[in-house]
Amino acid sequence: MIRTRMMVPFVVAATAFTGACGSSTTAAKPAVKPVATTTTAAAMKGMDHGATSHDHPASSGGTGADQGLGMLHNGHHVEMTYTKLNAADQTSVDKLLAISRKVGVKYPTLGVAVDAGFRRAGPYSPGLGIHYSAPWAVQGLNPDGIMDATDAAHPLIVIFDGTERSAKFAGFMYYSVAEKQPGGFAGKNDFWHYHTNVCTVFAKDGTDAPFGADRSGDVAECKKLGGVTMPKTQWMVHVWSIPGYEVSDKDGGVFAEVNPALKCADGTYFVMDVKDMKDHPLNVCKSELKK
Repeated sequence: MIRTRMMVPFVVAATAFTGACGSSTTAAKPAVKPVATTTTAAAMKGMDHGATSHDHPASSGGTGADQGLGMLHNGHHVEMTYTKLNAADQTSVDKLLAISRKVGVKYPTLGVAVDAGFRRAGPYSPGLGIHYSAPWAVQGLNPDGIMDATDAAHPLIVIFDGTERSAKFAGFMYYSVAEKQPGGFAGKNDFWHYHTNVCTVFAKDGTDAPFGADRSGDVAECKKLGGVTMPKTQWMVHVWSIPGYEVSDKDGGVFAEVNPALKCADGTYFVMDVKDMKDHPLNVCKSELKK
């Protein structure tokens, strides 16, 4: 297996859990380099939409108008701003999305994917679904950071809308080991992100994320649970191109940070407190605490 400066076990088994998009030109996305492991919280602030961390806030159980959707975040991003594609960029993106959809057709349910060798990568989380790492890990690493037909056909992670074998295929997460923020798809709307201090614990069916899949964890607490902490992942982007799980332009489009279609069982997006997550490795929806 190829070993780069990323931590391969995390990539293939526990990668973190993120529209018709693009720009009127073919300009590259802002070149934002992943923070080094010694980067301070203050230095990371600019990567977090003005916050020092992009972790899920603890849910108080309130019933806001959006049922917690606005509380969801996923990793370190630069500010995501939707811009309209020109014709050439739209055609380029559409061709790659068509290829991606063929993967969804081949693995329509979680059961089919598991039987084909896909492995769980953390829990179901509202807005993000549950992630499963593909058996073709090396082909999903995209070292040059530019998406082509081969990359589109080999997402490192596939996403389902639930934890049962009947759960439906909902989306993708593409990964890149490029040094700088990937050029990715044509246009400027696929803002790639990364995660820091992610705790993972190996499980029989894949990997647990006892502090949440996209949450910075405490290194000492992670070690107590028998886990390892990855200081920083490489680059990743979510793609919502599967029919029925498309994200509207107003919610971020095909490269949106989170997907409103992926709700908790009670129809909300509230996430349980981090102290409860280690006891719920398959689902971190707050509604799970009521069962």
